[in-house]
Amino acid sequence: MRNLFLYLLFAFTMIALVAPGALGSPKIDKLLKEAERKGEYGGSLLVVKDGKVLYEGSVGFANREWSIRHTPDTRFRICSITKQFTSVLVMRLVDSGKIGLDEPVSKYLPWLREETFSRITIRHLLSGSSTLPFLPDPGFYTSTDERFTNYRYVIEKYLSGDLRGEPGREFAYNNGDFIVAGAVIEELYSKPFDTVLKEEILKPLEMRDTGMISSSRLVERLASGYVFEAGAYRKEGFRSIENYGAAGAMYSTLRDMAKWNKALQNSVLISRESTDVMFTSSPELGFVGLGSWIYDLKIDDQKSVKLIERQGAIGGFSALNLLAPNENLSITFLGNVQTRTLFNTYTKNGLSYEVLKAIYS
Repeated sequence: MRNLFLYLLFAFTMIALVAPGALGSPKIDKLLKEAERKGEYGGSLLVVKDGKVLYEGSVGFANREWSIRHTPDTRFRICSITKQFTSVLVMRLVDSGKIGLDEPVSKYLPWLREETFSRITIRHLLSGSSTLPFLPDPGFYTSTDERFTNYRYVIEKYLSGDLRGEPGREFAYNNGDFIVAGAVIEELYSKPFDTVLKEEILKPLEMRDTGMISSSRLVERLASGYVFEAGAYRKEGFRSIENYGAAGAMYSTLRDMAKWNKALQNSVLISRESTDVMFTSSPELGFVGLGSWIYDLKIDDQKSVKLIERQGAIGGFSALNLLAPNENLSITFLGNVQTRTLFNTYTKNGLSYEVLKAIYS
């Protein structure tokens, strides 16, 4: 009953996209154009505060070979922002009592190697602290072997060796953590991951421009990825994106991401308690929460904001999703040029930080 009420409330309070021109727009326009001029960014940006669009704009091309510019309907690979969606699917299982964050993973996947997975909890997976072996790069990520899209095959082949350390002690970025989480989701829902994603998240939120990359079907309006080197653009190198699965194989648009962020901020899909658990950093791991990073950022002498950050970068695509829940603010960058300028917010550098400053100036 609670979820039905929230879904209806969500439907009646969908974000009404308005023309940009509000707070910070001229400054943000200038920042985006300058970043594009340097080859540091190409893509789209959406800033939403209090349910209203403060800024929506883009620079560069969805396809450079055909000089096709970005539009609000351009679809982008969102890379590791996928991990936020996977984390919410797990927390829905927590809310329904089907899973415990501090239970061993082997409890839910009995075919796992006991010596490895009896020491790892669901929380360890979502916080990147499992110490599982790393997936081989480029072997796993460039293979067109269809078996690599099967979570069980990947886990048994690459992730069942001895742990690298004591789980829960330190953060180490590993896509393998979310491959295992994807396997748990498939097991407990008794459905493929992409089906669960559609039924539990995308359909309720009416995210019609969001889904999973697959070699078996085309994604209309999907941008191409590029790298800027020595003053010129080139196509990104090949990656088997579908192999990333629950760790990074999703695509979306700015406006669908606005729906996602609104649902996160209003606990539409999971309980308020689970939302707080997801977005509270662990004392042992510093800024790391479940599927996101959480920290306070000082904008200037007068202003400090709590940020929930989720980065994503694969090949020529770079994405950043920032939530400031206490400000009712979301900032989403979706880009198709390889860059690092989005990923230095915490150190107060790069395009993302400059946009934050422009918003609060």
